[in-house]
Amino acid sequence: VRQMATTIYHPIGTCKIGADGDELAVVDSALRVRGVQGLRVIDASVMPLIPNVNTDLPTRMVGYHAAEMMVEERRMRDRAE
Repeated sequence: VRQMATTIYHPIGTCKIGADGDELAVVDSALRVRGVQGLRVIDASVMPLIPNVNTDLPTRMVGYHAAEMMVEERRMRDRAE
């Protein structure tokens, strides 16, 4: 058992979301990675707290929310043109 046993480890909270002045924040409120154009973090690493459930559903909700934000950003750019 000692040789084969593993844990089900779901790392979360490794990419802090924060305001522009927060030097420890990796991503902004739109999940864009600071200092890297065109890259977003859309997974469990942006969750600030460990959920009391399997991380699958909360991670899917992060993805759904990010998709909605990106669609809205595109709509706003298209209107501005």
